[in-house]
Amino acid sequence: MEHLKIDVRGALGLKPEDVAVSLIVPTHNEARGLRRLLPAIPAVVDEIIIVDWASTDDTRDVVSYIRPDATVVEQVGRGKGSAIKQGLALAKGQILVTCDGDGSMDPLDMIDALNMLIVEGYDFVKGSRCKPGGGSSDFTKWRAFGNNVLTWCANHVADMNWTDITYGFNAYHRRVLPVTEGLADGFAFEIQLAARLSRSELRIGEFTSWESPRVGGESKLNSIRDGLRILRVLVHERRKA
Repeated sequence: MEHLKIDVRGALGLKPEDVAVSLIVPTHNEARGLRRLLPAIPAVVDEIIIVDWASTDDTRDVVSYIRPDATVVEQVGRGKGSAIKQGLALAKGQILVTCDGDGSMDPLDMIDALNMLIVEGYDFVKGSRCKPGGGSSDFTKWRAFGNNVLTWCANHVADMNWTDITYGFNAYHRRVLPVTEGLADGFAFEIQLAARLSRSELRIGEFTSWESPRVGGESKLNSIRDGLRILRVLVHERRKA
């Protein structure tokens, strides 16, 4: 996959150090998912940061064996948003990518995201399973319904125009980081960020992504509890507009 690193950076005539890419992966007992994810990470990624919350399986051993160059840190706070913020604070890259550690996301999808950020000049791009060419083999009817409802609510309550608001495969240019300050520590973090960016002058968009079934572990998302928290966050963001 080394040619991907040359092509993406070379499109702007930049040296590798000018557009370093950092990948941040929150984990909690995701050893099986990481066995799928880590070997598939393209060479364009210069830095891997695993933010682990109290895993009791062999998550750390898997990272050490497959990607000994990765940095593994113990999560200080609680919640996915807290883990992402901790990883973003540690990352050195100009381009920052966040994805789940459960093996459901295809790391190669980030190539489209990097093209949008580095070549086309976007500031933030969000993965979408609902764009043409995307999809999910892990959507139950309940999950698909909940995602559609939350996406509809987000677009109407917060004046957004996303197709897949709950998907957690995102890529940032470093200049977006100030917007992340003060955001939620839980699952609502990524949706709250999307809402704020929708009101900003920054250039935002979506890249096509495919979701496979998660590998091992259990989903940390509680559909009803976290769905209500997300709705409260969206209403809050709307009132701030």
